[in-house]
Amino acid sequence: MPDREIREPDNSTVDDWFGQKVDEDAEVADWAMKEAGGDEKKAEQLFEARADGEEQYDKAHPRPD
Repeated sequence: MPDREIREPDNSTVDDWFGQKVDEDAEVADWAMKEAGGDEKKAEQLFEARADGEEQYDKAHPRPD
């Protein structure tokens, strides 16, 4: 397989890197805990309903075989 350089267009943006998703999910966790008034079970439900999580990232970025 020849080496190929990956080139992004000059005007491209990246908003779906795993690290970005982790940061976004951390913000959702903080929001969920505040929204739930400290109730961890309720916060977990809110988080699961709103967070993207690793599973969503993996769906959009399958690992090469």
